[in-house]
Formats: sequence, structure tokens, C-alpha cells
Amino acid sequence: MGLTLYLAATISILLFVNWFKEWVTRPKNVPPVYSEFPYIPWLGSIVQFAIQPREFLQRAHAAMGDIFTINLFGWSMTFLMSSEGHDQFFMGKEDTYDIREAYKCTVVTFGEGVVYDCPVKKMGEQLGILKVGLTHDKFLSYVPAIQQEASDYFDAKWGDAGEGCLFEALSEVFTLTSARCLLGPEIRARWSGEFAKMYMDLDHSFIPIMFFFPNLPNPSRSKCLNARVAFEKIFTEVIEQRRKEHEGSYDDFLQVLMETKYKDGKSLTMKEITGIMVATLLGGQHTSNVTGTWAMCHLFKDKEWWDNVMSEQRSLLGGDLGQDLVMEDVEAMVEFDKVLNETLRLHPPFFQLARVTTKPTEYKGYVIPPGRMVSVSPGAAQRLPSLWGDNADEFDPMRWEPNAVKEHKRSAWIPFGGGRHQCSGEIHISVATDCFLIGCYCAGRKFATTSLKTVLSWLMRNYEMEFVIDKIPKEDYTTMVVAPTAPVTVRYKRIKY
Repeated sequence: MGLTLYLAATISILLFVNWFKEWVTRPKNVPPVYSEFPYIPWLGSIVQFAIQPREFLQRAHAAMGDIFTINLFGWSMTFLMSSEGHDQFFMGKEDTYDIREAYKCTVVTFGEGVVYDCPVKKMGEQLGILKVGLTHDKFLSYVPAIQQEASDYFDAKWGDAGEGCLFEALSEVFTLTSARCLLGPEIRARWSGEFAKMYMDLDHSFIPIMFFFPNLPNPSRSKCLNARVAFEKIFTEVIEQRRKEHEGSYDDFLQVLMETKYKDGKSLTMKEITGIMVATLLGGQHTSNVTGTWAMCHLFKDKEWWDNVMSEQRSLLGGDLGQDLVMEDVEAMVEFDKVLNETLRLHPPFFQLARVTTKPTEYKGYVIPPGRMVSVSPGAAQRLPSLWGDNADEFDPMRWEPNAVKEHKRSAWIPFGGGRHQCSGEIHISVATDCFLIGCYCAGRKFATTSLKTVLSWLMRNYEMEFVIDKIPKEDYTTMVVAPTAPVTVRYKRIKY
């Protein structure tokens, strides 16, 4: 009993000293703090943020305006939620809004010296490599490969009829398409059993606690570190074999990384190649399977837009839905683009994006002190009526008609970041500066949308499907990439041509 009281008193004193120190040193006009009952010392608003983060941030916005602070795990996190706030966040210079400090957790999965664990100049060079690795010519060969992977998978796993979890199926399919198109034939050939398990160990490191405490020992962290070492060994074997062959017949992203040099003439190290390859694989799979599942859920519930998409497919394929797509068909799917853009508005894969301030910075009369985590939340802001109208919670792809797009408010749609960190159509790694809560992911929109439209088009043309659960699933906030709560069960029947 005495020891318990002593520990409680010690913790209370430490909390008070920490609070008093911050109160004395911080500027007096800091952004207002929003909290609700129950509010737990040090943990802060963890109850509300863990259960219903979107609704919690929207209540904070309604009460405080477009700048406010919440407290979580000892962090003071200032949110900016408006067109102007998003501009401030995305256009901020690196020496004020430090993206690397916010995303230290990437080192656990990708290793040292990759993207956010290297100087700004080198980080920019690594991201620039992606433009070389994903040219239009490569996409011409990707589309047939993606279709083949989809056909092989669903023939083997689904067969002619039955029920299954769409989210699980798309997760596996997009992992295979990313492996085939980006990692090379040798890696794709090994993709089964123990190799797939190692991938899952990497994937399961993306849990919220790792964002706040990347060095905290836990089983997920240990498995991730071991898996990365194993991946590095495999990539090393593949690269050494390729170099022995002295053949330039490989046209994949791994070969690009092998041949690329930094501006100072140095080649990428094996650790750097491994980190970028792992990020590429995870990013391509994460963004595609999550967005693809959400899109199909909405299409199941909206027959008009399902029919719009299928009508477009018939037009592009000359009425023959059994034939294969080519890249030109994928690029011409404007109705599908509207569906995907609206899906990304309602269900951005990355609920929030973060920076850490390195110096005092002003916004609307408030001073954000140094060392403060600053965030924007695509998951909450993209459903604000002030940005998207009174029907902000509704699925309405008509928002993406050309004339409607002209009326969009600036920086209202930010699933792939914005400003200097906007994920461009040409960059992929599903790692570009902003798209992921952990910063190293931004599914380069061209690869992500190409994969999405190719696989979903094949699925819609080859299977009759219906929603068994008959409602849009709830969001699963237990992972950093906000997926639907499983299972997303569909009943299917193969269409014979």
C-alpha cells in the first residue's frame, strides 16, 4: 500500500512539473485545447480519438474553429482543418514543419537511411528515383500482368460460385500485382508460404502505438525487424544472381534501383534498396486494397453508378466484356475515376498526416510552439460541410464532373497530401512524401489507380456479385491505414463468355 501511494505521488509530481514547465515556457496565445469527458492525464483524449476519431475532430472543429489542440500520449497535437490551414501545413518549409521528425516510426519497417531517416536532400533524391522507375512505357506492360494475376487468383480462390471476403481477396491480389510489377519475377515466384508470412510481419508493424512510440519493445516490432533482415537477404541473393548473369533483360523497379546512382555518383546500398522495395510493396498493396474495397462497397449500394461504370466498360471494349484491357482503356475510364475520387474523399487510407514544428510559427493570430506535432486530417476534413456541402457524408461521384470540380474549395481534397508534398501522377512508391500517416507512403496515383481500375474492372466483368452484409462497413481504426471492418462478405457467381 505504501509503495503504491509513493508511486502515485511520484507520477503526480512529475506530471505537474511537466505541465508547469510547459505552461511557463510556451507562448500565451497558443491554439486552444479541446477535450471531452473522460479526459485522462497523459493519455488525454485517447478514449474519444481511438473509438470515433473523425466525429471527435469534427466536434472539436465545431467548437474551436479551424485550429485547435488535442492531447494524446503526452503529445500536444495541433490540428488545422480548413482550406487555409491545409495550405499552411502543406506549403510549410521543411525547416519549420519537419516531416522527418514526425515519422520516425518508418525506420522500424524500412530501415535506416531510407526516406525520412536521411537528410532532406537525399530524401528528395530517393523520391525522385520513382519517376525513373515508373514510366508510361512500363505501365503498358503492367496492365496485362495485373489482369493475369487477377484472373489466376480468382480462378483458383473463388472458382465459379460461393461467398468470400472481398477485402481479404483484394489484399492478396494487390500484393501479388505489386510483387509482379515492381519487385520482379524472382520475388513473385517465391511469393508463398514463409515469404507471405514475412510480408504480414512487416504489414502488422503499422499500428498506432508505433507512431507514438516507435522504439517501444513489442512483438509486432520484433517480428517486423526480423522480417526486414530476411527480405534484405533475399533481395541480396536476387541482385547478386542478376549481376552474375550480366543481362539487361529485367524491366522492373528492382532493376531501376540496382542501376540508379545518387548525384554524387554513389550507388544505393542494399539496406536502401531493401527499404525502398519494402515501402513500394506495402504502399501499393495498402492503398489499392483498401480503396478498392471501399469503392466496391459503395457500388454495391448504388446501382446507378454500378451501371454507369459497366456502361463505360462496354463502350471501351466494343461490347465484348470478355476481352482484356490495354493501358489506353484504363486511362479512358472517366466514370471509374469519379467513383475512385469520391471513394478517396469519404475513405482516405491515411486518417491524418503529421509534422513537428522546429520553431514558433503563426496561424490566424495563434503561435504554434516548437516541438509541437501539427496535423491535418483527410479523414475528418473531407467530410466537413464547410468544405463539401451539407451532403458531405454522402457518396456522390457527380462531385467530380468537370464543372463541379471547378467549384471545389482549395485544398479540400487531400488524400494524397498537397502543396510541395502532393503525390504526383508520375511518382509511386506508395511512398511519396505525404500520403501515409507514417509519411513514407503516398501511393503514386498513376500506379495505384491503374492497379485499382484494372483489377476492379476485371472483377466486375467476370463475376456477378452482391453484398451479403447489405451495409457499408464501419472503419477499422486499429491500424494506421483505415480499412473496412472485416469481413466484407460478398456472394459471387462467375460469368461465362
